[in-house]
Amino acid sequence: MSAGWSEKGRKAHEDSMIQAGARRGRWSLLLATDFQEPARRALLHGMKLATTLETSLTILHVVKTPTDLPRRAPDGQALRSLRTSALLELGRLTRLAKERGVSAQPLLLYGDPIGCIVETARQVHAKMVVIGTEGRTGWDRLRIGSIARGVVREAPCPVLTVHGGLAGDGFRHPAKVRLRRVLLATDFSRDANSAFQIVRSLAPKLRASIRVVHASESPSNNKQAERMITRQVRELQNDEIEAEGNCVQGAPVEVILRQAAMYQTDLLVVGTSGRRGLSRMVLGSVAEALIKRAGCPVLTAQHKREPFITP
Repeated sequence: MSAGWSEKGRKAHEDSMIQAGARRGRWSLLLATDFQEPARRALLHGMKLATTLETSLTILHVVKTPTDLPRRAPDGQALRSLRTSALLELGRLTRLAKERGVSAQPLLLYGDPIGCIVETARQVHAKMVVIGTEGRTGWDRLRIGSIARGVVREAPCPVLTVHGGLAGDGFRHPAKVRLRRVLLATDFSRDANSAFQIVRSLAPKLRASIRVVHASESPSNNKQAERMITRQVRELQNDEIEAEGNCVQGAPVEVILRQAAMYQTDLLVVGTSGRRGLSRMVLGSVAEALIKRAGCPVLTAQHKREPFITP
């Protein structure tokens, strides 16, 4: 997108990109970026997944403006300057993705970031949103960030949250992204069962091995939990997926984090809320703590009527 386009031309182009995304079919990835370090790593994960799953990637940036202004291109010199900078950076990221063999489309919107991201995910039929969790000068200074938290709560699809890396970690190419060791944390709730189906669908494409972990705070529940884990592991193995599982007694967050470290986990998958039936607008305390503290990307899932199926 060129910064020299007219407002009418730019709006038509953005609308055409959204419509094209809707026409691409039942599978697409949406990367939401604020151009900060976590978003850079999120881009690499998005490119890795897009390549592995053979799908396209929409790269979205939202210029935060008051919610009563138009979503497309509000007036004002300051906003025009932000738009120019954002278009240049979106163009650079899109070219980078295309150089890596990814079919990528840029999209610039204005308004409330959470609302724009969630609505775009619906319009392009995204099966996953990829987003960084924090940025020093980005959308939010909090460790998880209010934008990432809001997207995890409200998105109509699973959300992959990615932290920023350590300085000088050399993480520069999607080929270096490892998603081969997946830990599924489950409490057997509806959201956790949706997470299981996602893992079952993704594992063959990623050539990943799966560890299913349940943290039991009550010894009386151990036998039933072990039976349910055994059943899930058997289902994965029947699909020729390398899988194992265990039930560990202790506080869920601490158990899952220890297991993830022991397993050298590349990807942690968890339901957004637990068996207490929290609304999908409420991010469960366990999921939020894992997003904040896990040493790897976290994929959160909610119970959905439409099954999660890779191409």
